[in-house]
This record gives sequence, structure tokens and C-alpha cells, in this order.
Amino acid sequence: MIGEAKGKYVTAGSSRAVDARMVFSGKELSVVDESGEKLVTAPLAEVKISSRLGSVPRILSFPDQSGFETRENDIVDEWLRSTGKPRSLVSLLEGKLRYALVGAVLTVLLAWGFVSYGIPPLAKVVAHQLPDDFLDSTSEFSLEVLDRLVLEPSELTEDRKNEIGQLVGRSFPQLSASSYQLVFRRGADLGANAFALPDGVIVFTDELIELLESDAEMLAVFAHEYGHVVERHSLRQILQDSAITVLSFLIIGEATDTLQESLNALPAVFMHDAYSREFELEADDYAFQMLSEAGLSPDSLGDALRRLSEEHGGDEGLKYFSSHPPFEDRIRRAAEASR
Repeated sequence: MIGEAKGKYVTAGSSRAVDARMVFSGKELSVVDESGEKLVTAPLAEVKISSRLGSVPRILSFPDQSGFETRENDIVDEWLRSTGKPRSLVSLLEGKLRYALVGAVLTVLLAWGFVSYGIPPLAKVVAHQLPDDFLDSTSEFSLEVLDRLVLEPSELTEDRKNEIGQLVGRSFPQLSASSYQLVFRRGADLGANAFALPDGVIVFTDELIELLESDAEMLAVFAHEYGHVVERHSLRQILQDSAITVLSFLIIGEATDTLQESLNALPAVFMHDAYSREFELEADDYAFQMLSEAGLSPDSLGDALRRLSEEHGGDEGLKYFSSHPPFEDRIRRAAEASR
């Protein structure tokens, strides 16, 4: 079959397009200018032809890096069919609305499945493989930001700080001294609060120390936060959010600086209760186990939660622990674990 299609030809290394014609002859493609002079020739097998998508112009790329663009898609399709080359999947779906809808639904389901069941385990593996230097630098940055924006120097005496540190060491002797570090700050706007940084730094606010009424409650708070450290929840949250951003970029095509921007947002994880329901329950379960092994009742975590919910006015004002799930459910789980 011999056929022609009008279009524009661009030589390699140039942005200047000239009017030209594509000539189809058997298994060979040629481009000629308006005077009929041949500009380029190549076998079909060596020419890359873009898939048809509506009326979008087709691009034919030649081995010498030159290109030909044409809007005469029907002529190109007819010629390709004559050479035995099948239509692309995109072109087939475009002409079959029901197939396109089925494909869209499958895409959504696959994306949802990957987000729900693929990203979390991958984030867990990656978070536990990150080197200590990375954890240290990330945690140092986070604490610096929090100190600058919301936290103030602690007003607790050194004796009180040492007393709390010794209480934790005596109650949980199985913990390595290098696996955690207690740090104290005044919470100011954050009020009674506690959070754990990726490198094992666990921050208690003065207001939290003042609010809790027993050593057992203080140890319960520590155990919960230590659970976040062991399970690397803050990093997993950031990695999951980054992966979702990358996925949205691949689907939607909106470019973003993913991981670095997410890591820069790590302080917000501690300021705005960003842990997921799964992570909070994991940290609770870890605390229940630690408390039981130390001869303490897991219900002490429920007591601490109860005081904090009263202090902050219930779910809406609760800054300590995430409001996902509601604190009533977590208090109930603590009571059940103590039986």
C-alpha cells in the first residue's frame, strides 16, 4: 500500500518545523518536502509511532532523532493496519466507552488496594532500614523547629527530672539506656502533651507532669511513646504520606518535591495528632505489654487518657494522643487489657 499524510518535519537538533509529507510504501516510511525532495527514510521497525489518542497529533520518531508530526490519524491507522500492526490498547478503549469505564474502575480499585495494603508494609520495612544518622538528623531538626515555634524551656527542677528518669529506669530495666532519652519542655500552647522523636527522644511537657497523679500514669505515658519509637510510627507516617504523594503524581501528573517536603513537615506530626488509628492502637498494645511485664496495670494508661481528655475538653480539644480512635475506645481497651 502506498499512501501519504501531510504534516510537519523537524530535523534532529532543531526546533524549526517545515511543511512536509509522509509517504508510506510497503514496510518503509519516507518524508519529503514540498518540492518532493526526500528528507528521511527508514524501515517501519525502526520508527517509533505514538499511540492514537483522539485527535491529538501523532508523532513519528526516526532513528536519526528527526521527527514527523501529523493530524491525519485515520490515514496512519489505515496504513498500520495494512502492515498487520494492531491498534494500541488506548485507542481501542477510547472507542469503547464501557471498556474505558471498566478500566477506570479497575485503576481506582488497584490504586486503593495499593494504598491500603501495599504502602503500609513497604513503609514499615523502609522505616526500619533507615540508618541511625538519618534518625538523629531528622529528630534534631524536628525538635529545633518545635522549640522555636511552640515549646519553651522546662521549669522543672533538675531533681524532679532526675527522679522521673530514675523511675523509668527502675520500672523498665530491660530497656537499653541508649534506646531512649527523656527530654522536658514547657508545652505552652500544646499544654499537657508528650511525643516521641524517631531517634528515641521522648518529650514530656511540664503541664503533663503536673496533670498526671501517679507514677503508674507517668510510666504508662512513657510506655506508649516508647512504642511509637520501637515501631517507628512517625517515619512510617511520613513515608506513607510521601508514597501517596508520589502515586498521585504518577496518576494526576502534578509534580511535587515529595520526600524532602514530607520530612520537613515531620514536626506537624507531633503538633497535630497525625498518627493513624493503626499506629495509636499499636503503641497502646505495646504499652499494655510493657506495663504488665513491669507488674503495673494497663489500666493506668486509661487513667492517664481520662485525665488528658478532661484537661483538653474531650475529643475536640484533645492534643495528647490522636483523636483516631476516640479516647473512650482506648480507655475501654486499657480496662480490658488489665483484666
